[in-house]
Amino acid sequence: MRTRTLGRSGVSVGEVGLGTWGISGEGYGSSFELTARATLRAAVDAGGSFVEVADSYREGEVLGWIADLKRDVGADKVFASVRVGVDRDPKHPVPRKDFSRPYLTAACERALKKLGVDCLDALVLHNPALSTLTGDEAWATLSDLKAAGKARLIGVSVGSEGVGRAALAHTPDLVVLPYNLYLPMLLHRLSGDISRAGVAVVARSPLAYGLLADGWSGARRFSDDDHRLYRWTPQDLTRRMKQRDALRDALVHPPIASLREAALRYVLANGLVSVVVPGARTPDQATENARAVEREPMLSEASLADVARIIDPEH
Repeated sequence: MRTRTLGRSGVSVGEVGLGTWGISGEGYGSSFELTARATLRAAVDAGGSFVEVADSYREGEVLGWIADLKRDVGADKVFASVRVGVDRDPKHPVPRKDFSRPYLTAACERALKKLGVDCLDALVLHNPALSTLTGDEAWATLSDLKAAGKARLIGVSVGSEGVGRAALAHTPDLVVLPYNLYLPMLLHRLSGDISRAGVAVVARSPLAYGLLADGWSGARRFSDDDHRLYRWTPQDLTRRMKQRDALRDALVHPPIASLREAALRYVLANGLVSVVVPGARTPDQATENARAVEREPMLSEASLADVARIIDPEH
């Protein structure tokens, strides 16, 4: 697998990593630990060194799996980016965000212990509100933890332009944001600030929660513990599936073999992207993600024009 550099940091990683929400068993229905561990291993064996995780996934258990993986394959072959700021203490009826200095400091220490390391590869604020970033406490805490040698890189996971601009004002080492064929505009609008600051872009949700993996039809029914049951209205899902079909017709032709491949290539066609972190539920899916971008170029100019024609970027 080709490597890319994480912005100005000088750290190189495989350009296709792994997002771990799917294997945690929390977003897409239950998962089996052995399959989850095998999926992690398959991603790394394929060259995908960057693993994106939250300390809250499976109450921290996923961090333990990553720790075991680091020991098995060598710590230098796994770059674990850890999101913090979601408090899942059982004394609270629902998870809540906490970006206070005491909580972030404790979360960092817990992650260090779970991973069995003295310094985290990356420590990332987990989707903070705008008010969190315009205040001083959260970012100052991350900066102090980095200065103390607790984290090599620090960053912010964002989901809107306003939060993204507030995050970039702090000049983080990396920013995690959604970027896919349906939702290109957040990265496009932030591109100037990202480029000037030399910030690494970690592109999440490249397959649009499975829609662009192209593995199911309109007859698909999601289980109660699958977040996709609540994410889209029937009308919205119908519209997106029509767009998906049009994208397949426009993009899937030799040498591109699938819409999954086209979707990952679209993300990596943007030179600002340092690493894309598709989810995978099985080892085969992790391997397929890695192999999807073995050939260059990523997408032709004509294909990119087709995408702009099919997708309304404002929606």
